[in-house]
Amino acid sequence: MNRRVSVWKYVRIGRKWRYCKPAVGKNGKIRPDWVIVQGKEEHHPEGNFYLHRYEGNKEIWKRIGPNAQDAVNAADFESTYLTARAKGIPVKQLDTPDLSIQAAAHGWLEEVKLSTRPETYELYEHTIDEFCEWNSKHGPRRTNLSELTRVDLLKYRKWLMTDVHNIARTAGNKLSRVAQWYRDVMKVRPGEGLVTVKDTRMGVVEREPEVYTEAELKTFFEACHNHDDLLFQIFLLTGFREDEIKYLTWDDIDGTTATLRVTPKPQYDFEIKDHEERAVVIPYQLLGHLLLYRMIVEGAAKNEGRDVYPLIFPTKTGRPNGHMLEKCKRIAKRAGLDPTRFWLHKFRSHYATMLLRSGLDIITVRKMLGHKPGSEATFRYLAPMHHKEVRDKGVDRIFEHILYPWLKDGPRVSGELQIPEDLAKTSDFFSRLAAEAKVGAQEKAKAARVGGETASDD
Repeated sequence: MNRRVSVWKYVRIGRKWRYCKPAVGKNGKIRPDWVIVQGKEEHHPEGNFYLHRYEGNKEIWKRIGPNAQDAVNAADFESTYLTARAKGIPVKQLDTPDLSIQAAAHGWLEEVKLSTRPETYELYEHTIDEFCEWNSKHGPRRTNLSELTRVDLLKYRKWLMTDVHNIARTAGNKLSRVAQWYRDVMKVRPGEGLVTVKDTRMGVVEREPEVYTEAELKTFFEACHNHDDLLFQIFLLTGFREDEIKYLTWDDIDGTTATLRVTPKPQYDFEIKDHEERAVVIPYQLLGHLLLYRMIVEGAAKNEGRDVYPLIFPTKTGRPNGHMLEKCKRIAKRAGLDPTRFWLHKFRSHYATMLLRSGLDIITVRKMLGHKPGSEATFRYLAPMHHKEVRDKGVDRIFEHILYPWLKDGPRVSGELQIPEDLAKTSDFFSRLAAEAKVGAQEKAKAARVGGETASDD
């Protein structure tokens, strides 16, 4: 058995991450933030320390954290353990070194940052930092992660509700994140750990999704200014999430099928939730409103001597707009409505509810919302409707009573998209839509001729 345990640091060298030996000072101790690269010492404050050893022919790397002394202590601990085991001394199976809470938090959060969406990382970072602060100032002041108990975590949840004034659902979600951190670092199997799912759901009341009334929507849209009505029609008539609209581009419009696509945007570090692209059928009238808005946008860009920004709803400088919720509440307040009853996800709930009430099957609705497939075995044998079937189901009719009153002066698009030649020459965007529409019309005409010939043969 190879009992040698060495300490390395995982740092960024150029564009890649590599394991490097830590630099050692004259006192024989590791110099914090310094490593050896091609025989020379370099300053690298980023990254984590790792332990390295062999188990037979198997190479084993174990992440410790950013603190050099924690890595040295863990190496001594593991080396002692391996020596004792080699001499036949009975020892408990080693799963993980006893990390300090701070080291365990830093190392795990770095892994989360590299493997999840930015929004997910921010949630975990805020929760774990909050938990560490609670532990050191208001909690049991544990030093190592292994010292935490079930009672500690339940006290943390109670503190969130009584001192921070989080609601039961928020406190439960935070407790769930802390529990996941503990399980991952301590290598606890799924379903085990200090707390249960029941603990995280305690006091949580499941409410039915809320929807807007027709009166609320009418008043809200009448108070919209500067094309804000189009922004919130997209929310209402697509069921898109906030980020999906925040990063919606002109290339996501398919004029032939009258759909809006949800696609990843690497240039903005935007990834689709659950990594599933989708295209959602929209009413033709909404497509017409989008095309009218495109004409206005192109005119403004030409006057300013610049290209059209890729995003449909950017800031004034073309950046992703992160203030849509604030805008929603300002409009509600201006309309004399209660701003607390208006939030972005409620448009998504309204959209889903209207689709289901109209008779669309739940599988199709789930697909249009971008939800992960359910675990029920029957779902695997059901396929969502195609765009034409959704259109035939009456997506225009479903939304007609709330859509048309706000767009009575806008262009109407019905049945087939037609782009005038003069408009097609104004930009690549309208040229693309015109070409797609032409191909679609030709295919439809060809299908009609084939159908007519078949009928005459009969």
